Amino acid sequence: MKFKPIFGALLPFLGVLVACGGSQKPVVGPAVAPADTVAAQPAKPDMNNSTDRYSYALGMDLGKAVANINVPLNIPVLMDAILDQVDSNRSVLMTDSVAESALQDLLLQMQKKKEADDKAQAQKALDEQAKFLAENAKDTAVKTTPKGVQYRVLKDAAGISPKAGDKVQVHYVGALLDGTEFDNSVKRGEPLEFPVNAVIEGWQDLLQVMHEGMKVKAWIPSGLAYGEAGVPPMIPANAMLVFEVELLKVYAEVPAIDSAAIAPAVEPAASATAPATEPAKTVPAADKSAAKPADKKPAEKKVETKPAAEKKSDVKPAEAAKPAAKK
Repeated sequence: MKFKPIFGALLPFLGVLVACGGSQKPVVGPAVAPADTVAAQPAKPDMNNSTDRYSYALGMDLGKAVANINVPLNIPVLMDAILDQVDSNRSVLMTDSVAESALQDLLLQMQKKKEADDKAQAQKALDEQAKFLAENAKDTAVKTTPKGVQYRVLKDAAGISPKAGDKVQVHYVGALLDGTEFDNSVKRGEPLEFPVNAVIEGWQDLLQVMHEGMKVKAWIPSGLAYGEAGVPPMIPANAMLVFEVELLKVYAEVPAIDSAAIAPAVEPAASATAPATEPAKTVPAADKSAAKPADKKPAEKKVETKPAAEKKSDVKPAEAAKPAAKK
């Protein structure tokens, strides 16, 4: 069975206690007062004293582990067990094997309690987001995407809308419904670039109703985000995500170049294009001496005039897509 790491902090310490067991117990300095006396007159630790300092630190470490145990504990009994273990004048009430069995049972109880708590919390998150979305939909400024993402336009724009195959550049702030922020590209000062179809379904749906330059606040239901799995520890199970998204740039998908479509653009001198497009008319190396000056002129004209200019304009869309390709 796989247990949560939070209990891992306790196990090394318990190992230390077990290691201290047996016939040899550590020296504890001056005679240890009975438990009831210690409880009645607690001594204030002197943090300038090295023994007090590391003793207190060890107690803090144990306390942190105990605080993470999600089942009931009897703290006075726990403190008595520590005294029983370290004071040679006291007797422990369990053998090591019995203590180990008890700790295994504790682990099982912790796991069961955590599973029950997680299930209850996940259901609570679903109930809360359903209630919120129902109320939020009553706001006339709130719109809904085809799949159910609610959003409000903070800054409108008339740029192009991305398609699923396009890449985009965005700034965003991500938070939970209670306002807990989990990501912020604005604070990092670095917008994110990615293909529209490479992110969660709610983002894909939202981006395709936005326009380049637009900024919105959006509420993405958990079913269009990370669902019941969540992204521990940042995003709990069934968490609805609240984003502010600014669509800075759309890098539209560049279609394949159709030679038939660009033929009219290089048509003005039909003879000029022949050497470049018809390999049969290219002079082989063995026949270079036979090439006439008139045969070379069309090719030179093609390089210096229109065909070269057309080639330059043809690659602009590909160059425009380079920033997205960096991702």
